[in-house]
Amino acid sequence: MNIIEANGVVKQYDGVRALDHVSFEVRRGEIFALVGPNGAGKTTLLRLLTDILRPDEGSLALFGAMVLRDVMPRIGYMPEERGLYKGLSPIETVSYFARLKGMNGRNARQAAEEALQEVGMLGHARRKLEELSKGMSQRVQFAATIAHGPELLILDEPFSGLDPVSARDLQEVIRKRRAGGTTILLSTHNMEHADKLCDRLLMLHRGQVRLYGDIEEIKERFSDDSMIVEYAGMEAAMIGLNADRLGENMARIHPQHTAAVKNGEEVGHAKGGCDV
Repeated sequence: MNIIEANGVVKQYDGVRALDHVSFEVRRGEIFALVGPNGAGKTTLLRLLTDILRPDEGSLALFGAMVLRDVMPRIGYMPEERGLYKGLSPIETVSYFARLKGMNGRNARQAAEEALQEVGMLGHARRKLEELSKGMSQRVQFAATIAHGPELLILDEPFSGLDPVSARDLQEVIRKRRAGGTTILLSTHNMEHADKLCDRLLMLHRGQVRLYGDIEEIKERFSDDSMIVEYAGMEAAMIGLNADRLGENMARIHPQHTAAVKNGEEVGHAKGGCDV
């Protein structure tokens, strides 16, 4: 079963198309990346998926339902712009968001404690949010997103502004959620995060679909195993590598595809030397 299905979705503002006939699906139990630069249409698409906006053309379905407000309790949404009440404690904050999703007071409190434990913040549950670091506050926001046990998580730039340790810890929580059966849509402009975490992706540019499919297949299709390097003292020839000059002290280097297979062994034929 597909958790999200979009068919020919169009959304425009003042005649400018933010989304131009976008179609894709998100499968149950996968981590799906929504990638693209600023202005690509990612935020508009997330607002459509969370029933903040409605498409001008095309259709959206979540859990097979065309009326999205009916399935909103099954979704956890973490927006890029964090919305926490600084005067409250983490336990009060997460309990409040759990109640907004329909949980009663006692169950919301228990769920809040479990979510804070999951993100490593239970020990700070009664401190004021204004006393916490940005990374700690972000963990609380994530706890508020997952406390009611959503089947679908929609995360908008969840690693923005986090230090490497906090980002790594949050990635691990996301992986555990997926292992428990949660479907996750991750919106990011960072391809490294998409590559590390996600199974498939949708890349938008100026409202149009530019790439869509399995990440490993896309990498195989488009990768030429090259990298851009800055250097000093590089010689013209390098063993096993070709270099395309991009300017002074900069080149794109990639392997020479001149290897031959002989008696089951790969034998290289590149010649030359380098002094980098």
